[in-house]
Amino acid sequence: MQYSNQLNTTVTDEFFNTLNVLVTKVVARYIARGVIPRREQSDVETSIMEKFLIKQDKIDSAFQGKAKITTYYIAVINRMCAEVIRQEQKHWYSINENEDERLQEDATVSFDAARHTLVKEELKRFRATLMLFNGTSAKVLLFLKYYYDIPLGDDEISNYAGKKTAKAKKLIEQRSKLSKAEVNDKLAQLVLLVEGKEVGGDAVRMWMNKQIDILLCRLNGRNKSFHNKETIGLMLEMQYGSA
Repeated sequence: MQYSNQLNTTVTDEFFNTLNVLVTKVVARYIARGVIPRREQSDVETSIMEKFLIKQDKIDSAFQGKAKITTYYIAVINRMCAEVIRQEQKHWYSINENEDERLQEDATVSFDAARHTLVKEELKRFRATLMLFNGTSAKVLLFLKYYYDIPLGDDEISNYAGKKTAKAKKLIEQRSKLSKAEVNDKLAQLVLLVEGKEVGGDAVRMWMNKQIDILLCRLNGRNKSFHNKETIGLMLEMQYGSA
């Protein structure tokens, strides 16, 4: 890229590289939001670099030292990026059919990436919500996984059963062929083994329903239709299915 003689001749390679990194980061944000087409990335970055270097003396003289110089530069680059967008967006989206197909492919990739991010965030929130069962989170997680027939890890059993882990593991090792009533009976036996409490399968069922209701309430808030018992099982499978 050639620059005219009006540019600051003291621009060093280090400064140029730093500026290039800042410009790339700012443009990448607009691309991620779908404001700038990915195909225009190189041209937009080049345009902003030229604008910045042409106006560098004026930009530097306006710096008041109230923030880091890089923070100030990023703000300037953002304004320049907004100018490029206003000037070029009509041209960008006057496209032929081949370009349209490519944009659709980019949009699909962006959508898949966004969906993946949302799933990761929801799973993270799900893990945090499970931890809100103060003192019983280990029990809740174990019972939920057993209820939904998701493989249990040794740590998950020991976190609840403690010194009785070996007996607990043997008690609940078979799960796949059990009916829901039999699952509740097995968990009732587990409670007796670990906690010394005699409870029936029906009591376990009611306790489980209560924990699931609490979990759904915390996850959904006012949006009561977002998560249900089926999505609880799905999130458990996605988060812990490989245990």
